[in-house]
Amino acid sequence: MNEKMQYASMLELPVCTCNITSKPVKKKRLRKSKKENKVSDEQIKQEVLDMVNAEQEKTQIQEEELLEEAVPTELAVEQENSSTVYPYTPKKAHKFKVSIVGVQLVIIGFLVATILLTNAIYADSGINVFLRGVFGTERVEVDTRTHQEFSPIISMGDNYDITLNDGVITYSGQGSVYSPCDGVVSGVIETENGKFEIEIKHSENFKTVISDIERLYVSLGDKVYRKIPVGYLQADGATICFKNEVGSILEDYHITNNTVVWQE
Repeated sequence: MNEKMQYASMLELPVCTCNITSKPVKKKRLRKSKKENKVSDEQIKQEVLDMVNAEQEKTQIQEEELLEEAVPTELAVEQENSSTVYPYTPKKAHKFKVSIVGVQLVIIGFLVATILLTNAIYADSGINVFLRGVFGTERVEVDTRTHQEFSPIISMGDNYDITLNDGVITYSGQGSVYSPCDGVVSGVIETENGKFEIEIKHSENFKTVISDIERLYVSLGDKVYRKIPVGYLQADGATICFKNEVGSILEDYHITNNTVVWQE
């Protein structure tokens, strides 16, 4: 028995069997030789065997087909019992890519943060000064010092003489004329005789006026310093005086070693 037949017997499947009973043939007397009768018997026997074998093969084929339909194969059982399995594909790790745009954005962000931090710490930084100038928020410090907080120095070249009369100082000699203190030119007037009068503002409450200068080295709005000449005097007669916040000439001082000393 083959494996399928054994499997069928284990499952107790019905198996078709048959028995063949042949009826004895009556012997007839024929006028033939014994040799011919023997051949005929062998032929009949062989035909019967062929019929039986063919029937048995047919039956066996039918049984195998029924067995295949009734009994699932191992592969079919595995396919029915197993769920759908998809092949595992490992995910590729994303590589970190550095782009030029990303680097530029990082640099810009760093610069902006630095500027904001600098502006927060230093009130007089370049950006703050620019913004105050554009939006009109720049703080303007007003100098409210009085004349007594200054120490003017009278200077004109190497050879000159000065005289003081009612708060007006008169030069005699030739040479360069200097401002007594640092300040800004707040007024320039050209007189009828071709000479110049300049007003130098030292604070909101203190000014200097120099008159009768033949040559002028500065113009309106220029910043002047005590050691840099503002003009030149060719002849005698130039004068200098000090004024307060209302424009009155100051007289309560004297000159010691070319330095103005205010009286208390």
